[in-house]
Amino acid sequence: MKKTFNTIDIIGLIITLTLLIAILSSYFNWGWISVIFSIFLPLIGIVNIVLCVYGLLKKKYLYLIGTACYLLCFSFFYRVSKVTSLKSSNITTRIVSFNTKGFSYNYNGEETRTRLIKFLDSIQPDILVLQESNYPVTRKFKAYKYNFNDLRLKKGKSLLSIYSKFPIVNTGYIDFTNTKNNAIYADILVQNDTIRIYNLHLQSHQLTSKSLEINKVIYNNLLEKVSLTLQKQINQSRIVRRNIDKTAKKIIVCGDFNTPQYALPYRILKQDLQDSFIEKGNGFGTTYSLKGFPLRLDYFLMDKKIEVLNHINFNVNLSDHEPILVDFKIRS
Repeated sequence: MKKTFNTIDIIGLIITLTLLIAILSSYFNWGWISVIFSIFLPLIGIVNIVLCVYGLLKKKYLYLIGTACYLLCFSFFYRVSKVTSLKSSNITTRIVSFNTKGFSYNYNGEETRTRLIKFLDSIQPDILVLQESNYPVTRKFKAYKYNFNDLRLKKGKSLLSIYSKFPIVNTGYIDFTNTKNNAIYADILVQNDTIRIYNLHLQSHQLTSKSLEINKVIYNNLLEKVSLTLQKQINQSRIVRRNIDKTAKKIIVCGDFNTPQYALPYRILKQDLQDSFIEKGNGFGTTYSLKGFPLRLDYFLMDKKIEVLNHINFNVNLSDHEPILVDFKIRS
């Protein structure tokens, strides 16, 4: 009797099932399981694409299920877009988001600060959004007439900054409890319209031996810490989302989310917004390297009434995160 399934078929079904579980994990909070799948889902997706090709060649169409489900649920993680050459125009706005790690990455802090300032001066964004900022450094910026800095360091909050060449007409805080992480927003008059810019710094996993040693009373083990951090990110995302839902303004949500696009916090925040990388990005969109493994943890989520013209990822190695730039215009 002819075998219905061989060893390759069994392995293929396991791979397909793994991808389906990974997809489901992005919709639910399964703790550390969701976190691990959110990191490695692109890799699982690539394996399924190979399996899909094998299925087509062998006319075993069951192998197409995993890839089909992935494409139904997500945009592909690798993008190829044409960079638009922009002429100076009063209808085009450039915005940059960057977790600067206090302008003191690596051992030579003074050199890092000099190079980082030179880099920011070279791209001259109209709006500059910083996480883990450094006010003694950024207050020397001459290009920005308007700014909003979350100067509440005595409350244990990490410094967030928004610098703008356009008038800032309103500002606000969105506080997260029991953490140094936080969110702020600024209403900015751009192109005769007021848009709200959210600057987010969601909870970090801080998976270092020192962090685990300091928090050993709170966390029994690494997996528990990862699970509790994900729960904090979900709660923080919901707090921000409630604020978003209350405003009628066109919005841009940006910052260091500390979570991949395949995790629930990203899904909560994105909803009806467009992801600038998906619209106009190139490559993997890497903003953070996990021991060489590319991760996208920093985002621009844009109102659909805002047209994304360019999305650029940099690789400057001036912080543990990399900056991202978006050129946009407001649709009339």
